[in-house]
Amino acid sequence: MNYKICLTIALVVAHFFSSSFAQIKKADGSNKAIICLTYDDGLETQLSTVIPQLDSAGLKATFFLNSIQGSAKSDVIGQTPEAVLGWTNAAKKGHELANHTLFHACPEKLGWDKSIAIETYTIDKIVTEIKTENTILALLDPSRKERSFAYPCNNFVIGDTDYSVIIKEQRLVKYARAGGDSNSIITDFKNLNIMKVPSWHVWTGTTLQELIAFAEKAKKAGGMAVYQIHGVGGQVFHISIETHKAFLDYLKKHQDEYWVTTFSEAMDFITTKQQNKK
Repeated sequence: MNYKICLTIALVVAHFFSSSFAQIKKADGSNKAIICLTYDDGLETQLSTVIPQLDSAGLKATFFLNSIQGSAKSDVIGQTPEAVLGWTNAAKKGHELANHTLFHACPEKLGWDKSIAIETYTIDKIVTEIKTENTILALLDPSRKERSFAYPCNNFVIGDTDYSVIIKEQRLVKYARAGGDSNSIITDFKNLNIMKVPSWHVWTGTTLQELIAFAEKAKKAGGMAVYQIHGVGGQVFHISIETHKAFLDYLKKHQDEYWVTTFSEAMDFITTKQQNKK
């Protein structure tokens, strides 16, 4: 074949693949800071306030759930509990339902009753809780076959054993979120421990400016910011309804700078990207 023809073909092929890569990069958000909005404990304010606000903004989030509460009306039977309907509908709308154990065991020093304090737990007990919660989640969201996980109180040690290794080996969960602070921006994706992904625990009274600042740190670093949020407008570690909505509005307005996605989708993208580099 003529040298000039070969060169022309090579240039055309190279242009095709470079153009395709650019399109993929733009579509999947790899050229943007990754923002993961995660919410813990399956709180009522998440059903009543957070999900409607997310849906209005067209944004998806991850909800780490414990056991699902039944109907508050003890005289009603044969009626699906509102929480069950709420979480089932959330999954249908594209939000991720993830595992946060069944009873949310935490250290006794944080005020936990001894019966559900992590000090009284064994590895077998925590594993059984995670398996049970996976079963509950499968009933709420049967379309999702793999689950992400968040450690209750960001604690992954029972006795002197790091159980993150065990639940990974048993393939109970695919990814796990751990704790951190407002500086916990993820930039070293190559060495990221997918079973201990850092996050910022958003405390009561956190302001809009503080929420935005965390996102801007991720944007500046070209990394990922994982928010760990609880109540909105009430309940534990709550931020105001107005602050939450304003932050979603900010993210929506700056979609060209941020890729707002679920925890598992972000982690799937990161791990696939790393595998392709090998």
